[in-house]
Amino acid sequence: MIPKIFSWLAGFALVMIFLVAISPDLFRGYVFSEDDRSNGQRVYDTYCTGCHGPGGLGNGPASDFLNPLPRNFVDGDYKFFHFGEAPPLPSDESLELTVRNGLPGSSMPAFPLITEQELVDVIAYIKNFRAGGWVEPKPIQAGEQPIQVQGESGEDLFVSAGCTGCHQFDAAGATGGVGPGLNDVGSRLSEEEIHQSIVDPNAVVAENCPAGPCPPGVMPQNYSERLSEEQINTLAAYLAEQQ
Repeated sequence: MIPKIFSWLAGFALVMIFLVAISPDLFRGYVFSEDDRSNGQRVYDTYCTGCHGPGGLGNGPASDFLNPLPRNFVDGDYKFFHFGEAPPLPSDESLELTVRNGLPGSSMPAFPLITEQELVDVIAYIKNFRAGGWVEPKPIQAGEQPIQVQGESGEDLFVSAGCTGCHQFDAAGATGGVGPGLNDVGSRLSEEEIHQSIVDPNAVVAENCPAGPCPPGVMPQNYSERLSEEQINTLAAYLAEQQ
């Protein structure tokens, strides 16, 4: 029995020596599995490079077939600022929401199954592509006076408050795909409930958004400061009519 074990071990050793001799890279790949990439790069290479390209220029192999083109992370313009931050660069929270939920109406899919750490790491990796370095958006100062929304009619208020950027709403020609659609909101919510959702967006969070479950905090939190009570009542009544 013992001679057979030694014979088997000797044969295995000879096979390993043969592999090292003919292909050191193959041996290292299968035995040691060395990978010097950061976690963010591994996530990017797995999910993002096909569209955005290995250098983040938006020129991956799939980009020839996509319209609109994938985001150019190096020097392209960002378009989605989900939390009211000032352009030209979004906050990490906006980037996280875009990656998690995708962008309906574009070629950007949702990635709901990557871990929180993978999400943080891939965003850090993407930010490193930015030409000249990533400049963090300036936080909104608590003492600043919020910009007041202008408008008198419900439709004017809906547009000037920026609601068209997130909600699909045919009456205002809005195709936004971040928040829930509002074409029939009056059949689902009373005027009082709509009023509450404007002044306290997190009181009741809609269950489903176009790209999946609606995350809390996606709607601006300061409409009660930017709209007068009369404007809020007008907007709520206008939306309640949509059935």
